[in-house]
Amino acid sequence: MISSRLWWISFLLILVLAAVGIGWQQVSAQAESERYFPETGHWVTDEFLLKYEEIPNPSEIYGAPITERFVDPISGREIQYFEKARFEFHPEFPAELQVKLSTLGQYLYQEGQPIDVLANTPACRTFIESPYPVCYAFLDFFEANGDTAQFGYPVSGFEIQDGLIIQYFQTARFEWHPENPAGERVTVANLGYRYFYDRREDPTLLNPVPNEDIPDLPVISLNPHAFARSAILPLSGSQTLYVVVQDQYHQPVANAEVEFTVSLPNGSTKEYKASNTDSNGVSMLSFEVLSNSPGIANISVLVSFDNRALQAKTRTSFSLWW
Repeated sequence: MISSRLWWISFLLILVLAAVGIGWQQVSAQAESERYFPETGHWVTDEFLLKYEEIPNPSEIYGAPITERFVDPISGREIQYFEKARFEFHPEFPAELQVKLSTLGQYLYQEGQPIDVLANTPACRTFIESPYPVCYAFLDFFEANGDTAQFGYPVSGFEIQDGLIIQYFQTARFEWHPENPAGERVTVANLGYRYFYDRREDPTLLNPVPNEDIPDLPVISLNPHAFARSAILPLSGSQTLYVVVQDQYHQPVANAEVEFTVSLPNGSTKEYKASNTDSNGVSMLSFEVLSNSPGIANISVLVSFDNRALQAKTRTSFSLWW
């Protein structure tokens, strides 16, 4: 009887130790989890990877990582930039709440040309926490992809910016792209990039991390970004356009050709050719603006490289108000 009891105790002890060992293996595997993104040349690891993969379509909502995880010198927190978002690590919170999204939409919002929406329409949803409703296709996308837990509350209504119908939320900006196929016309803007440049982060953080499994690649695609120096101008004034051109690894592309067209609210247009991009992939040109009516001035940019073998377009806008 005693030997039988000892056998069962030993057997149960082995089971407990095995379970503990499996648990530690799982924790260890989780702590060492990592994923490399060859499209940008960066890793996402540990808690940030868990946050990234907890939603079914992270590439649509967050985009790919554009930096490694690093300590923000201002906040002292670990952060990581993605194309469309920025992750922050808050170790003082419970494990499931430690990774938070920076409120990039709230920070980057600048008023555009408002679009009126009929009051009390059933196609809209209102919030006690915000004076702005979410409506139509934006509402469908909002509710299908995490609602307020993912995007926060709206910080603007429908507006026209960069030649697009947009709406800002605390952590994101929605854009309406009628040229896309049905079901793909609402997209999340690349606010991670915009905030990275707005904060004047160290551009070397964008450099891809070497991976022995990924060979060096030539420039096979262009990723241009355009920014107007002044969001608002008088009807007569000087504007400066900055264009940043990067390759598929978000490395600067030097000697890319930059052309752009400015369309004023009165319908007039003017074409410009800027200098080729420098070693940092940057081109800039200042130009005079003269308009007889207020409104949105749209800038369409065409970037070419390798004797125009590669081309890409982008656009931005600014307001003329007085």
